[in-house]
Amino acid sequence: MTARKTIKITAWPDPLVQERLEDMDFFFDQEFHTWIRFCDEEEVQTLNEWLKRHHLAHEVAPAKGRGELKKHPRLSEQLIVKDGGSPSTCALCGAKNVPCRLWIEGDDTDSIDYPEAARFYMCGSCVQTRMQPHPRLYAPAENAL
Repeated sequence: MTARKTIKITAWPDPLVQERLEDMDFFFDQEFHTWIRFCDEEEVQTLNEWLKRHHLAHEVAPAKGRGELKKHPRLSEQLIVKDGGSPSTCALCGAKNVPCRLWIEGDDTDSIDYPEAARFYMCGSCVQTRMQPHPRLYAPAENAL
């Protein structure tokens, strides 16, 4: 597991910059009341330079929760099909004969690179209604090594 960092914006960005931050995977965190992003150490320098060019004060700190699953609830705890489903069976709602995609559950630092990360299939309906609004990160398995 590589070390993770948290970048926390300490100034309030204007609406156009907020959109750019979202495009760069920053999100508004209710706990800190600001925009944050989790990243690997090798990404910090590039993000730091961009934030400085846009005059955004920020802090970089070690990310807490590496490999932990405590901060947000987990969809993997709500599975109807406990074995993770299949390409035609949604593990979350139990629908059969529907196209499903394999997803990996992120840890509290939004990383999918941790031991025994939950992997399960979800149909398009569950992705839209349950995963997208969920605070925990879920990534398609095709994006993982």
